[in-house]
Amino acid sequence: MTAPLDPNIPPPPQTGRTLTERIREEPIGLWAQLLTAFRDLSGTFDAFANDANPEVRALGRAARSRRPPQANDYFAIGDLCARLVVQGNTLSQTYAAKTVAAYARAGELASRERSVAYRAIVSFAFWLADVARMLGNYESLETAVLICEQARRLIADAGWVDDERRLQMTEDRLRDQVTHMLEGGHAAVDKRASVEQESRMLCDQGQILLRQGRPQEALERFEAAIAAWDANQSAWLWRAMALTDLGRFDEALASYDRALALEPESAGMWNNKGSLLMELGRLEAALQCFERAIDLAAPVSTVKAVYWLNRGKALYMLGRYAEARDALMHSHDLDPSPESAAGIAACRERLEGSSEA
Repeated sequence: MTAPLDPNIPPPPQTGRTLTERIREEPIGLWAQLLTAFRDLSGTFDAFANDANPEVRALGRAARSRRPPQANDYFAIGDLCARLVVQGNTLSQTYAAKTVAAYARAGELASRERSVAYRAIVSFAFWLADVARMLGNYESLETAVLICEQARRLIADAGWVDDERRLQMTEDRLRDQVTHMLEGGHAAVDKRASVEQESRMLCDQGQILLRQGRPQEALERFEAAIAAWDANQSAWLWRAMALTDLGRFDEALASYDRALALEPESAGMWNNKGSLLMELGRLEAALQCFERAIDLAAPVSTVKAVYWLNRGKALYMLGRYAEARDALMHSHDLDPSPESAAGIAACRERLEGSSEA
């Protein structure tokens, strides 16, 4: 379920489109799907079918199954992602980027829908700018800057001169607000802090591009971020993700190793590296990464449930079904989900009548 918006924040604009048909997944079928990475035709991970939010994931997988693909599905996904953007007192850069990506995808699928998609993107960008100003924090303002820039670039060839100009003006005002916030009213900013901030901004831009399915452009931003500040652990992490999407797996693993050298206690990075190793069929190495992530994670958390889920997947693929079942049950105890339930059922089916049970 989507969280209700703060009553003082206006709801996001919506296209009002819905899926005409929803696809139901049987538990065992769902588990089989979870053991297969959802990628689009370019090899990039499907941003919607792999989303952590179950509603977005369900819509993403329904949209993927449609033949031929339908613009309406992606309008519906964009509307849902827009409703997920406000997270407490800040804006989610992830769902802001996915909103734009979904609407853009709808416009790509049907030329007659392109103007509707562009209008949805422009409306969303202006709404985001207004909300960012209301919230007033750096993260929200920076997210709005990046989305306004993306919206302006997307409509550049549409001939919408007035909207381009308004977006540029909005973007400039937001940048001024961000700059003033960073300077804190002082005439000069510490040079090191300025370099680090430039690196973080480049990394933020790369994240937006990666979530919009543009991994090569994203990689260029991450490498620029690293060139500006070599100790930017986040840039090394996101560089690894971009390289993964580009199929450059050895370089991606090396990038994960560099990120982990900078922050060896990051459970999330160990989990990400393990996920790539599992994709490559290096299951024992992946299992070690998931176990490290579990050791480093907070004692009880929904995030830790994901690490136990991944450990269960690796054990299942190694044929260690009893251990996989136990790992998945641990995940389910921390955060019950259809995925863990389906995995437990799959393990029990494998164990039925075997000596391992």
